[in-house]
Amino acid sequence: MATEEATKVEAAPECPPVAIEKEDTKAVVAVEPHVHEEKPTDDSKALAIVEKPEEACEEKPKEGSINRGDDVLARVVTEKKEALIKAWEESVKCIAENKAQQKLSSIQAWENSKKAELEAELKKIEEDLEIQKAKYIEKMKNKIVAIHKRAEEKRAITEAKCREEVLKAEEIAAKCRATGETPKKLLGWF
Repeated sequence: MATEEATKVEAAPECPPVAIEKEDTKAVVAVEPHVHEEKPTDDSKALAIVEKPEEACEEKPKEGSINRGDDVLARVVTEKKEALIKAWEESVKCIAENKAQQKLSSIQAWENSKKAELEAELKKIEEDLEIQKAKYIEKMKNKIVAIHKRAEEKRAITEAKCREEVLKAEEIAAKCRATGETPKKLLGWF
């Protein structure tokens, strides 16, 4: 077998580390090319393939303060947009809350008016019932007075009949004493 030499294939020069800027923190991330090694199963030369990321190797022109000014301007524009969006959102929320509050207020007013109507109707019904109660009480008192009057009349009639019978019995007894005869009816119940 022949001597085997591993050959390394490299693609273009390595890319410099790329600086990624975030809002508050700056981080420097080094991008390393990905290396895939393929191990040949046969006894041929081993190759190592080095891939270079295309995005990371693009060099951005460094123009100093002009580039920073653009970044600052872009940041100001985005902050302005965010502020406008936030103000719009708060405005819409405020309008929605005001509408809801107005609706709740009108519902409360409607409820109070309906309650007042029903309470007035209930009061009227109670007054009507009180009037009817007074009328029925007056009728019952009149009936009681009429019953008492009829009872007095019946008592008077009964007492009058009793006195007549007593007088009649005394007359018959006086007549029987004078004549010496016995009354035809000894007792009224025999």
